[in-house]
Amino acid sequence: MTEPTNIVPDPLDELLHRPDADDAEVLRRRLLERTTRSLRRRRRLRVVGWAAALAACYLAGIGTMFWFAPRRVELVEVQKAPTPAPAPQPQPQSAPTAGPTSAVALEWKAFDADKPRPDLYRQAGDQYLRDDDPASAVRCYGQALKDASDKDLEISPDDDYLLMMVKEARLKETNDAKKHG
Repeated sequence: MTEPTNIVPDPLDELLHRPDADDAEVLRRRLLERTTRSLRRRRRLRVVGWAAALAACYLAGIGTMFWFAPRRVELVEVQKAPTPAPAPQPQPQSAPTAGPTSAVALEWKAFDADKPRPDLYRQAGDQYLRDDDPASAVRCYGQALKDASDKDLEISPDDDYLLMMVKEARLKETNDAKKHG
């Protein structure tokens, strides 16, 4: 029997035959390039997506702050009837203060005293704070609270902010020493 010559080749035969070594290398290289391009594109899209999400959150925050920001309100002054001036009151005569008035002098007086003088150290600290010297005020407040009891470490309305902070720190130190000691 003879083979027919008018047979149409099957298109799958070309795909099913084993490629040569050179063809296989070309296919591998082409596949690697396409895969690498696809992975790079996906990574870029993921980074761009994160950046877009962060930018949207940032803009939403700015919009929220703008939306809820207080608006300027113009105040209208109301005319009041003039109040009469208070009658002058006699000023009590203050007794002349004997002793030092500067913070340094108060601190030295407290330092030179025979027994501890926390009251003078506190006055010196107050004066240093009025003179805008917080470091010296902290030093004096620390000396005033050196042997302070728990009652002395309680914050009172007469304390200024720096004394309150020193008292709070001393109270924490005392509590930690009791806890660990």
